[in-house]
Amino acid sequence: MKKLRKFLLAVFVFFTISILIFSLSGCYSVQSIDDLAYVVALGIDLGKNNNLELTIQLTFPNSSDSSSTSGEAAPTIINSVECASINSGISLLNSYISKEINLSHCKIIIFSESIANKGIGQEIYTLSNQVEIRPDCNIIISKSTAKEYITNSKPELENLVAKYYELTPYSNQYTGHIVNATIASFFNSLSANYSDPVAILGNGNKLNLSNSENTHEAEDEFNIVAGQNPLITFNRKSENLGVAVFKNDKLVGELTALESVFHAILTNKLESTVISISNPYKENSVIDIALYHHKNTKMNANLVNGSPYVKTKISLNARLLSVDKNSESLTPNKIEQLEMLINSYLEDAILKYQYKTSKIFEADIDGVGENLIKNFKNENQWKNYNWPANYKNTFFAVDVSTNIKSSFLLSS
Repeated sequence: MKKLRKFLLAVFVFFTISILIFSLSGCYSVQSIDDLAYVVALGIDLGKNNNLELTIQLTFPNSSDSSSTSGEAAPTIINSVECASINSGISLLNSYISKEINLSHCKIIIFSESIANKGIGQEIYTLSNQVEIRPDCNIIISKSTAKEYITNSKPELENLVAKYYELTPYSNQYTGHIVNATIASFFNSLSANYSDPVAILGNGNKLNLSNSENTHEAEDEFNIVAGQNPLITFNRKSENLGVAVFKNDKLVGELTALESVFHAILTNKLESTVISISNPYKENSVIDIALYHHKNTKMNANLVNGSPYVKTKISLNARLLSVDKNSESLTPNKIEQLEMLINSYLEDAILKYQYKTSKIFEADIDGVGENLIKNFKNENQWKNYNWPANYKNTFFAVDVSTNIKSSFLLSS
């Protein structure tokens, strides 16, 4: 019995020591961050001699060194390669770079307009299956080449280009002129059978001011897209303005800055924005109005005589920004008239926008199908209805309720 106890004790001690040895030993296969080259931007263009041209912008751990106190942006490296696929391109680039490429810090993925027109479904599925790519990585469709977009991205208020890329999409929170389109949201819309994807619309080439110079009406001030920036003094750099619209995986059109606001309102993603309308009380002047989210937009979709009928109720708060010495003339009665004027303007403009998405783009980017699907008993009925082909037959009605908050009238 004593021998058995000694044997069991010896076995116990052996396994305990073995476990401690393995648990306390270092992981020799784990790579140091100094052995990796971090991609902050990934560009995808059509190749001349191959399927794709892949462009990567690299930064390194020491580029964020706190000892660098100058106002200059931290240096990055841009490399390109023609390849048959994204994975083969990464493999080729790894052959020429002394450190292993890592995509875990990639902030944006840029597709050129030319490749988006042909379809980017295969690339989206490949990137979604890439474990290093984070789901909140933003997707940008560039009217120029993706390589030009990356090359001309010049951070002005940030030293780190990674931080610049990370913060840029968040201007949608206070302008509504772009979307925060991530690879996760794009993939979800692409794989769903009731919606179509959107992406940020960008441009990395020279600016075209001709279209914006012909804008005279107050309501047309924001009817511009990337590449039509109205700024007179503006260094050549990449810009984001508007929304790229997809039908399935193919680019079919673009939304202006103003239409992007309507998209944000209908999808409950608007936080605040500013619009201008003609002043009914003063000739040749405009009223600037800040719009804020008040209640979630309610979209009711039904089938009427076989055709989709969508009625949308929108509730917004408003604040008058054009407050001057004549503001005392804005009586409660005139405030009510202004609310009616804003409501009428938004109703007409949003209706035009909705019919543009259905009749011209035929792309359901506002979640109409998600609201209509409740009218079908099962998924087979919905598939047989063929929503992508029937969205163009949709009729719309819009009811906008804007409340000019009295406490906002004289606030700055």
